[in-house]
Amino acid sequence: MEKKSSAMPILVLIAVVVIAGLFWLNSDISKKQVEATGGVASKGLVVMSDDNPTFDHWGQNFPDYLDMYLTVETEKPIPTEFGGNLAYSKLIRYPQLTVLWAGYPFSIDANEERGHFWIQVDQMDTARNNKDFLNAHGFAAFAGQPTACMNCHSGWTPWLLKNVAKGANDKEKWISFNSTKYWTMIKNVPAVEGIEPNSEAHSGPHGGKRMGVTCADCHNPNDMQLRLTRPAAINALVDFRGYQRDPVTGVKATREEMRTLVCSQCHVEYYFKPTGSKVKVVGESIANDSSQKWWNGTQKTYDEFDSWRNGNEPTEIEVDGIELVFPWSAWGQKEPFRIEMFDEHYENVRAVFDKDWVHKITKAPMIKIQHPESELFSGGVHAANGVSCADCHMPYIRKGARKMTQHNITSPLQDINAACKSCHTQSEEYLKNQIFDIQKSVAFDLRSAEYAVVSLIEDIKTLREELGKMPEYQTDGKADDAKISAALKEVLELHRKAQMRGDFVGAENSTGFHNPREASRMLLQAVEMARMGQAKLVEIASANGIKDFKISNLGFEDMQKYNPGEIRYKVDVNGHKAGERYYSHEEINGPAPKNLLELDKNNKPYNFKAIDSKTSSY
Repeated sequence: MEKKSSAMPILVLIAVVVIAGLFWLNSDISKKQVEATGGVASKGLVVMSDDNPTFDHWGQNFPDYLDMYLTVETEKPIPTEFGGNLAYSKLIRYPQLTVLWAGYPFSIDANEERGHFWIQVDQMDTARNNKDFLNAHGFAAFAGQPTACMNCHSGWTPWLLKNVAKGANDKEKWISFNSTKYWTMIKNVPAVEGIEPNSEAHSGPHGGKRMGVTCADCHNPNDMQLRLTRPAAINALVDFRGYQRDPVTGVKATREEMRTLVCSQCHVEYYFKPTGSKVKVVGESIANDSSQKWWNGTQKTYDEFDSWRNGNEPTEIEVDGIELVFPWSAWGQKEPFRIEMFDEHYENVRAVFDKDWVHKITKAPMIKIQHPESELFSGGVHAANGVSCADCHMPYIRKGARKMTQHNITSPLQDINAACKSCHTQSEEYLKNQIFDIQKSVAFDLRSAEYAVVSLIEDIKTLREELGKMPEYQTDGKADDAKISAALKEVLELHRKAQMRGDFVGAENSTGFHNPREASRMLLQAVEMARMGQAKLVEIASANGIKDFKISNLGFEDMQKYNPGEIRYKVDVNGHKAGERYYSHEEINGPAPKNLLELDKNNKPYNFKAIDSKTSSY
């Protein structure tokens, strides 16, 4: 019998130690890899999926990123000269907007944006989403916002699209989702992670119905790679801009492209295109309750509340279908955007979609531009040099030895060192004032365009009144709007296009910084169009024998006469008394800081002695 080697147990022991060491080393490396990206040790991991897209859940794996994202919830709002996240009333700071948007709900409620965490809260709170309030303030034709608006405001959108929208396939579900009433769809947000249904937490921003942007909107739960989750963005990139679909990431694109495209899911111009057919959607049984009326006495078809209550139940109804579309048909891949591309697209779809609203004063068919950061940025110097949205708005920062992307997505002005100085060698003060100087210049151009268009609007109003006194523009002895509009057709088109250009730069959140050359070019066009419209009004007045018709040239002080003040109830409605402030929080919908109004006063006409002697205060 062969004698066993005494070395064998030692070799086995060494092997066990080596294997254990390898396992420990692998675990330690994995732990550090997770921690290096702001994550936690493996024993703390939770399973991430689209069934629970809440940032509180996903954030358990990435607590440092969650902490950054939630900073805005408790921090003091910070205004900048032309932006920031203090939710003051834009209508108080820029009263001309009440005239430019006359007849559209934005003319009574438009506040400075507060950021991604608050977007669903603000969307549900805005007076533009309150039918009774709008009915009581002269907007009875307003039918209520569709769920199409929720595409950008709620991280629950993909889940609702998949689990609640009616339809046998993705296309049908997509149309059904967009066509459902906003307040109807919001009632279907599920309660997750121990939240009691219809509780205060279920209605809140932390995973509830008022939850805004989430990790899941931009990241795949399996490997955290960037992805597109919004069908409108995917459709536009594939149908118009030459991209290919991808089942995981939405479209096939490089990581650097995706660092911009994920932002382009929402930071774009869009419109609601009628499909021309009926579609089945979730409805509400309140429509069959004759005791439930809006403020103006018409039948309620939905309950302006975020939960099912008082016997109201979900039903299935048929409505006119709409689809959220980006107007990108003339904008090719790798091309810089030009405003004429919108002219071309909206002209080509005019038979299907001809306007967002009819201007209350001029009767022109108007296009309301939303927030076209992606379009303007595409032609700027930063995009030309391969810079992405994330490079500036989500710059790399250090936390100890870890390199992380900043997820408190905000103005680069809040961290010039991280956002700008990775490329620029100049001082923070120099860079900040360069930004300020660019924005002051574009703001001058924007005010010039807005004041010119408001002057045109006032002149159209005057001439409409004069033409309405003439028999050839009357029917049964009364002014005929259709006949007058026909005579003013060319002028109304100039109003439409001029205002669209000013609206583009005003709605775009960089005050032109993303591409100052294109911003100034389109604003110069706006001024030219407005003045050309005034010239044609003089010709029309002369041709109709109207003497002493003079055109306007309104300025800053004239605009202040349109200041609407804070939003207040005009009548008693829904438990609120006439004169009561609409917003319960004083910091929302109030006046802008006095130094900003002083800046605006000196900007147009440009008082270089007052403005150029100052530096950016942020």
